[in-house]
Amino acid sequence: MAIFAIAAMMVSCGGNKAKTDGTAGEETTAVSEESTAKVADADKKLPFKHGSYVEVSKAMGMELSKTVYFDKWGDWKATEDKSEMTIMGHTIKTHKLEIVKGNTHWDIDLIEKTGRRYEGFTLPAGVAAAIGAAVGGKMMEGMEIKELGEEEYLGYKCKKTQVKYTQMDMEVTTLAHGNLTMKTDGNMGQMKISNKIVSIDLSAPPASIFEVPEGITMEVE
Repeated sequence: MAIFAIAAMMVSCGGNKAKTDGTAGEETTAVSEESTAKVADADKKLPFKHGSYVEVSKAMGMELSKTVYFDKWGDWKATEDKSEMTIMGHTIKTHKLEIVKGNTHWDIDLIEKTGRRYEGFTLPAGVAAAIGAAVGGKMMEGMEIKELGEEEYLGYKCKKTQVKYTQMDMEVTTLAHGNLTMKTDGNMGQMKISNKIVSIDLSAPPASIFEVPEGITMEVE
């Protein structure tokens, strides 16, 4: 949802994963220290080299879940969206896979066995920064941002931020680790919204998840 994107743009965070006892804890801390060192690198899209996470969104009485696999600090992503809901006695099933490798995107419907491949567009760094500053300045009009310190979530130290945007009657609180928004809770008018990562696995995902499955009819744009 656009509301989550707006909130995510307003926050950034630091900190590393909390230490735990024992050998497993030492290994986790080592991974965390490596990831934290990369947070300051603006070229990295995520604060972890590889892994996966499950994200759950709730709004307007609906709950949606997706699994995001990533590699190369987020430059490669595969987002699997699988859901089933019943509306007026009819069951609607969704099973989609979006793969991104750099600027190349594959949007795949695993039920229909169809998909499309297209190239994304990346602006030069200087132009992107100038546009980002202009858009960000406009978004900031009427927006109040309050830093609320740090809070641990899923074992990671996160920056906690409250965002109020009167033009949209929006008030949300976010938790972010590096440039990854971990949790967003709040409201937009009378509508309660929630978006949160419920689990993170820093194991390397299978290479096959970043490839188009067999039997898919692809349309190239």
